[in-house]
Amino acid sequence: MRPSRGLTRGQEKDEVLLGLIEANASFEQRRHALLALEKRWLREARTERERQRIQCGIAEDLVTLAYSFNRPWAEFGKWLRRVERLGFSNLALRVHVACLFVLSLQRFPRRARAAWRLLADAERRVRCLRRDDPLRAEHLDSIAHAKAQAEVSRPPGT
Repeated sequence: MRPSRGLTRGQEKDEVLLGLIEANASFEQRRHALLALEKRWLREARTERERQRIQCGIAEDLVTLAYSFNRPWAEFGKWLRRVERLGFSNLALRVHVACLFVLSLQRFPRRARAAWRLLADAERRVRCLRRDDPLRAEHLDSIAHAKAQAEVSRPPGT
């Protein structure tokens, strides 16, 4: 995907989501709008890699949306599994999704082992960044915050 196309799509998605926020749209309306964008963008995609990036980006947005609307595991887990299957689009979103998973465990505590494992993997990847990389400190702060705010503690052995 060319950078200009990605920028245009990002702006389009932001405009759609902002309109839905201003309209106080429900989770279902927002999910439907994101999936409609995905469907249209997939028709326009030229390569399989571009299709995968589109799907992953929308799935990452849907994980965040499911978290912010306190959706049950059936919804949150569906999008989380999709992101994991497609691969995270970048390290920042891997950290973001892992933190959301840990912070949402009070709704589905039986998923604690998987959530903490995902967070540990994200932290390991962040620690591989150079120490002078400003994103390293930012990501480690996010991870520390998630650990401190988690309502379900880390199971032994994870």
